[in-house]
Amino acid sequence: MNDTKNNKFGALFEVITSYSRGGYEHQDKALQIIAGTYAFMFEREDMPDARPVVDHILEQYDYVFTTIERGNLDPLSVDAVVRVANYKEEYMEWGINRLGQILEGLFRRSRVDDTYTDYVEDARLVIRGLEKIVVGSALEDIVEATNGA
Repeated sequence: MNDTKNNKFGALFEVITSYSRGGYEHQDKALQIIAGTYAFMFEREDMPDARPVVDHILEQYDYVFTTIERGNLDPLSVDAVVRVANYKEEYMEWGINRLGQILEGLFRRSRVDDTYTDYVEDARLVIRGLEKIVVGSALEDIVEATNGA
């Protein structure tokens, strides 16, 4: 992973990583922290790379991290992917790939679980996430063009 010892956000990242290794509630909180923290930041120092943490959580659930209450896709899982993907340009391809894996997981679930009624809404959530990554990429291009002019 990252060298977090020399990073001013290292302690926060260590908490996120620790939580991601816990049970569902801890993983849910880790995704919530990532979604709230990994936004366009104007800090001089970058946040550590959260992609391995998000991957670790999503892989355990075949990329479909659901809510306990309804069993539908947890919006935090999509938001965490989108926020990390938009954090750095080189993360965007990873984000698009992970959202694609979430869509595939939703599709597989819809084929084997007759009680899964939220498929269309969950798929829309992922598609909106893809749109946010594309918009984030376009916004970054506009900002770079403006700064270069």
